[in-house]
Amino acid sequence: MKIKIENQKLTGCIVVLEKLQLRGLKSIHRTRLANKLIENLKRVSKEEEELKKEHSKKDEKGEAVVIDGKYDVEDVEALKEEMDKFLKETVVIEGGDSPVFLKSVKQSLEESEVEWVGKESYDYAYLYEAFECIDKEER
Repeated sequence: MKIKIENQKLTGCIVVLEKLQLRGLKSIHRTRLANKLIENLKRVSKEEEELKKEHSKKDEKGEAVVIDGKYDVEDVEALKEEMDKFLKETVVIEGGDSPVFLKSVKQSLEESEVEWVGKESYDYAYLYEAFECIDKEER
């Protein structure tokens, strides 16, 4: 079993997982998935930074120019286009030899009594549907 999460949805999915009130093994499974998403979020953040550096004006030393804490981007449209593609790329989390933890998290999402509101309700739906898509692929 595996799930796929878009780069741009990682933070929202982590927030949803952290709001689930779980105990015991279900809590461990949730934490395992959240940690995998956090690892990927850190990687995505570094890669996003690299994209911004690549598209920035360079100083005499070839370093990216930073003004007021932001990169001085040369071609905003090119960066935006590349960033849009990058943020839609997916992270794949596989259960590997132990798909039990993914099934456990899906069950926890189904049984959740948290009242999701605003952006979190969309993040919850996205995460739940990521599990639903995998169920369909396995059939």
